Amino acid sequence: MDLRFAPLSTAARHLLLVDDEESILRSLQRMLRRDGYVIHLATSGEDGLAILEREPVGVIVTDQRMPVMTGSQFLSKVKDRYPDTIRIVLSGYTELSSITDAINTGAIYKFLTKPWDDQLLREQIAGAFAHHELKSENARVSALNRAIIDAIPDALLLVDVQRRLISAANAAAGALLGHEAATLSGRAISEFEPLPLDHCYWDEMASGDFRALHAVETEYLHADGSLLPVRKSTAKAADGAWPYVLVLAHDLRHERTIESSLERLNAEMASVLEASSEGLLVLDAERRLSRINRRLHDMWSLPDELLSSSAGESILRWIAGQAATPPQASAAMFAHFAAAAGRSSGHFELRNGDNCQWHAHRQERHHQLSGHVFCFALPGPLTAATGSADQA
Repeated sequence: MDLRFAPLSTAARHLLLVDDEESILRSLQRMLRRDGYVIHLATSGEDGLAILEREPVGVIVTDQRMPVMTGSQFLSKVKDRYPDTIRIVLSGYTELSSITDAINTGAIYKFLTKPWDDQLLREQIAGAFAHHELKSENARVSALNRAIIDAIPDALLLVDVQRRLISAANAAAGALLGHEAATLSGRAISEFEPLPLDHCYWDEMASGDFRALHAVETEYLHADGSLLPVRKSTAKAADGAWPYVLVLAHDLRHERTIESSLERLNAEMASVLEASSEGLLVLDAERRLSRINRRLHDMWSLPDELLSSSAGESILRWIAGQAATPPQASAAMFAHFAAAAGRSSGHFELRNGDNCQWHAHRQERHHQLSGHVFCFALPGPLTAATGSADQA
């Protein structure tokens, strides 16, 4: 079996040659065709600009002395419209002074003289394409890195420690602080970290001894003047005389909202449990004590040490211990854990002659067992059953 693979194709190299003398263009085209370029020819700067509008040109070689628009004037326009192109002037030594301004402003990458040396010109153009492709790859990698950083959901701030200025920020930082991410660069970190504890941290960092923070809760100042709860971590980002620190800030507002909701739900659940006329025992999936109501506590005189152990099965044994026949009562209640049905019920006689009715329910979440609820009811007014620690 032939497992050889064809080499991956590379992007075509588009070369634009501009000269008002067609004979020179044809001579250059013949000489450069062997190097595999896609060659575009233009006899004026205007024609060259028209080609650039429709072709992905990487390198331009132009003559300087042309009517209407000189080569340097043409390349100055190209620099403004297509700054990533590599721009070369091919002209005589006597015209060097006329392109000095264009060289100084960066419109011209290289100046080559006529008459040219074929091999040297080919090498210079090949080098220009390599430079263009490296710039393009660096820009692609930079854009990819930026996209990765902006995809991080937490705020990232790169801080110049000595000047205490933000050097870079991701999109999440802008969203957290209420500013465009690009406008955060150059602003003092103290604008957004108003607490004295944070100021002391940056004083410490400026002294030269780095200390990482791990999930420290603090507050950031939003553009609207409000303080936002965040969890901050830091990492050293560079060495040398001008170190940088990377700050990661996790927005806690959503977590705080959830915590508040859970507190409200727990309060509501506690109210429901206390309003019940039955004694309620709630166990989790591992049969540990989750919660009870006051009625259950008073009904069976549950000792504090039993409750603090959180052992749900021990509480059930304590309750069964108040029955006239504890083994039978215990076996009936424990059978609920093995029952296929979601509900169990029964009754047992207490030692004082009262009859206790009970029922139990399985709790499920997403078809997975999450706990059990046991309910106990005694006839008439509540009277605490007599119990002893040796029944637990």
